[in-house]
Amino acid sequence: MEKAQKVRLARNEDLFRQVNERIDDLAANHGDDSHVYEFFCECSDVACLERVRLSLSEYAHVRDDPTRFVVVKGHVLEEIEHVIEPAKDHVLIEKDGVAGDVAIRLDVDVAD
Repeated sequence: MEKAQKVRLARNEDLFRQVNERIDDLAANHGDDSHVYEFFCECSDVACLERVRLSLSEYAHVRDDPTRFVVVKGHVLEEIEHVIEPAKDHVLIEKDGVAGDVAIRLDVDVAD
């Protein structure tokens, strides 16, 4: 896989992350409880509309590291990421190489 394609795929995943961060912000306004919310799968397929059910603390765990994303099982793209935590209906993945660098850069850009 070429570097440009890895960058594009990482940017696709960042789009879903931005939507999920907005969901997290809105849900947090209702209090930090054990309620489960539906977050979007943060895979690289821009047409994916599948959901992952997580509590706010579970999503915070995903966001502890800018190279981590949550995706539906079967949506892992092994050329740019690897599974670090499996769960019942989803997996926590970590970006590798160029894709990891892009995820970190985009996370810093959003924070600024």
